Amino acid sequence: MNEQKNLFLAIAISIAIIVVFQFFLPGPITEPIQNKENEILAPATSIDEPKTNVLEIIKPKEDVLTANKRVSIETPSITGSINLQGAILDDLTLSNYKISLDDNSKNIDLLSPDGTSNPYYIEFGWKVLGDQNAQLPNLETIWKTDSSILSQDNSVRLSWTNDENITFLKHFSVDENYMFSVSQEVINNSSSNLEIYPYRLIKRINTPKTINFFILHEGLISLVNDELLEKNYDDLLDDCSSSMTIKDEFCDEKAQGGWLGFTDKYWMSVLIPDPNEPININYRHGNNGRDSYRTGYVGQIFDIAPGKSISYNGKVFAGAKKLNILSNYVDTLSIPRFTDAIDWGWFAFLTKPVSYAINWFYGYVGNFGLAIIAFTILMRLILFPLAHASFKSMAKMKKLQPEMQRLKETYPNDRQKMQQELMALYKREGANPVAGCLPILVQIPIFFSLYKVLFVTIEMYHAPFYGWIHDLSAPDPLGILILFGLVPWDVPGFLSIINIGILPIIMGLTMWLQQKLNPAPADPMQAKIFAILPFVFTFVLAGFAAGLVLYWSVNNILSIAQQWFIQRKILAKNE
Repeated sequence: MNEQKNLFLAIAISIAIIVVFQFFLPGPITEPIQNKENEILAPATSIDEPKTNVLEIIKPKEDVLTANKRVSIETPSITGSINLQGAILDDLTLSNYKISLDDNSKNIDLLSPDGTSNPYYIEFGWKVLGDQNAQLPNLETIWKTDSSILSQDNSVRLSWTNDENITFLKHFSVDENYMFSVSQEVINNSSSNLEIYPYRLIKRINTPKTINFFILHEGLISLVNDELLEKNYDDLLDDCSSSMTIKDEFCDEKAQGGWLGFTDKYWMSVLIPDPNEPININYRHGNNGRDSYRTGYVGQIFDIAPGKSISYNGKVFAGAKKLNILSNYVDTLSIPRFTDAIDWGWFAFLTKPVSYAINWFYGYVGNFGLAIIAFTILMRLILFPLAHASFKSMAKMKKLQPEMQRLKETYPNDRQKMQQELMALYKREGANPVAGCLPILVQIPIFFSLYKVLFVTIEMYHAPFYGWIHDLSAPDPLGILILFGLVPWDVPGFLSIINIGILPIIMGLTMWLQQKLNPAPADPMQAKIFAILPFVFTFVLAGFAAGLVLYWSVNNILSIAQQWFIQRKILAKNE
């Protein structure tokens, strides 16, 4: 009896965990808030340059982009522009990713210029040391360019010369994906020494809309001094506000190499300093009429004699956190732990291999749904010995049911004696009443690792399977309340739990069939509870990603086949 209680407890805990995940599961991500005209906000400012609040009318991004001359960015992965006023990277759109699957959906805007409702941009500048009066370029400076287009085959050089005949240059190049190489050069043709140091920063104005789900990090991310730092926007507000006289130790740090920036669920922008240059890193929150968040660094001080020049190099990643792209940069550019920009979670030792395995299968089959099926088969092969022993024991249990029923009738009023006889029967026949629990317990970590991979990695974002499944990272869209797609109706959130799709129904059916192959629990109450489990799981998993339900369904089908084969083999052996 204790063994059956343990089995029931294990399954109950599994259901409880899944229900908790379902409760906290975030709803569908809607289209980001668009820029609004006539909204009055204060403008963004540069690094450590306090300005008085100046009211500004916020405009749509398209209107802001036409206000200044720009260098266009055109690659297979991104489009956008560099603003020649300030020479800042403030306009970037991801060509391969859309907000939704709608035909008229817009592409994802990663960076946006000041003057829009949510500015998000990258600066590259200089500061002078001490009380020098050297004229430096700033956000109002108009730069000249030697080309109108930045592409993977064409670099761009921006230039500006001050009244003292000091020339400042910025060289931009970009690859076919999301990596920019940026060089800041200073040519001192003046008659005086120039003590100067470079800075680079990423600035985000207004707190961005986040999913706010506990298994996902959104906000500040950095890898410096071989330590991964993840802080949300509230942490920056509480610990690194510009108005604070004493800031948390993580707000200012000396380092060399690494990377730092801001991450969203699928995209990020990070600065990648030259690994051989010492830097001072700082993270800040400020409020100059709007909340602003900044991450950046300053380089070493350069003393440039007349007639001399210096160059300061570094890189910028701004794009999708695609695993194979990040891995390639680790190999080709020696960027440390760059794949950790993906939020693998505490159980990275499981989620990473799961992600790599599915991507490996995808490279051969060309469809992530098929890759999940291949991964499921691989897991069944790895767990085959455990499952085989479990199903073999369960088959014996099913064969022993008549004898178990006889013992129950023989000792109706002596439960202790009945349990003793049952234990003797199990031992004599080599049956284990809790054997069916082991595969379930092993499957739970795999299930949640796949859930994490589906939730945080971009590979299956809007990735289709076949038929009606157009996005494996989203729930089955053909629910029962819309008659499986026949009735166009936007189901309210409180009804979504009963809007069961086709794939969850298939999963529930396979779970029910698998349960029919198992021996029924001796206790009538347990038997009733086990009988409703397929229905419970069907409702609970209906809101999970289609890829996860696909995994569970295929796993059930393979289990049914294996269990049926073993039972037939045992029955044939005893005939």
